[in-house]
Amino acid sequence: MSEIGEYISRRIRRERISKRISQKTTAAALEVPLRTYQAWEKDFTSSVENLLKICNFFQLSPCSLLQSYSDYKEESVSSLYKNPDNITVIEYKKDILERALAGESSSEIFHWMKSTYPEIVEGISSEEKFIENCLLDIYHLQYSLMFQKSFERIKEKERAIEKLFGIPEDQVIIVNSGNVKQQFLREVILSRYGAEWIIKWAGMKPGFRLGISNGFTVSRILDAIPRGSIRDMSLFPLNFTNTQVDFPISSTALISSFLYKNTGYNISTDTLTEEQVFGAILLADAALLGIGSFSKEGLYERMICFVLGHRVVSEIRKLGVVGDLNYYLLDKDGNQINLPEIISNIGSENSSSLVKAVELSTLREKAERGCRIVIAASGKHKAEIVRIALKKGYANHIITDETIADVILQ
Repeated sequence: MSEIGEYISRRIRRERISKRISQKTTAAALEVPLRTYQAWEKDFTSSVENLLKICNFFQLSPCSLLQSYSDYKEESVSSLYKNPDNITVIEYKKDILERALAGESSSEIFHWMKSTYPEIVEGISSEEKFIENCLLDIYHLQYSLMFQKSFERIKEKERAIEKLFGIPEDQVIIVNSGNVKQQFLREVILSRYGAEWIIKWAGMKPGFRLGISNGFTVSRILDAIPRGSIRDMSLFPLNFTNTQVDFPISSTALISSFLYKNTGYNISTDTLTEEQVFGAILLADAALLGIGSFSKEGLYERMICFVLGHRVVSEIRKLGVVGDLNYYLLDKDGNQINLPEIISNIGSENSSSLVKAVELSTLREKAERGCRIVIAASGKHKAEIVRIALKKGYANHIITDETIADVILQ
């Protein structure tokens, strides 16, 4: 593939997609077979005559096209850094986001893509994964678009949850996520509210100490805290894991990422050992916890399976595990299921556990003394484990959506 042929192919494909024209329509307008035009979008090796026809169809000047190619050769790498949105976040991905925020399922969006942009989704094997990747592109490259639609709190359900579990006023946030189907987007919707809480609390106390658990929702909340909005805070992990399976969303990874993002501000961590974590939780001002469900396969289950095998996962299910909080396994009555090969308490002598974590009894004691222990969770499959955690008093703050609240209040 020649460099100029590759450039022309990319350019005409981008022009076509930006104008929302299918390959079939373009081929018909140019009076060439569909397969011929598809080949041009992969590597343009045709004649100058056909190139002029293409320029005429897309209303491009041949001179500007060649000048653009000259600029492209000189600045192809630097332009990616100057304005990555022009290359990666193209219009159809923004359309996907709008449809997802409006409540369409990934299957419905993919069906629309098949009729509107068939050449883009041709050969895609996983509809859900494709849609999620498009949303992730926007999340990482044009983050503000994620919040183009406002999702309000549901005050009456917040009051009902407070009354049901004896939680003080203004310590429950229930977000109306507007029938959004994608779990990733539901987590993002919650994240702004969690970020607002942390920014507010940290601004009230210099040297604010925040414990961080693991999980995708916890990760989204930390991402939603703008750089520089907190200028003095200390973070510490609530658990350590002895596997790389959960690395992207482990406590230590999330803390490291947040520290890097806020380089230059007084954001720190000095708790790298079990002894230091044990001391930090005693002095903590707040803790942010993710929560997991065993009603469908999740990351924790994959961790256990990867390290200890399917046998242990089967054993856990037989014991009636509903979900986990800070990696501690709980049954339907909120009792901890103790499996030393999976989890042990920070400070214990057991060094071979898959996970070592701050005890739930310690979190409950901190909550009873007024420390802000926050659970952040989305998706009705987590409703039962959220109900158990609140009933047992392991947390005194909750950020969730109406799917969980509705199940609990039934």
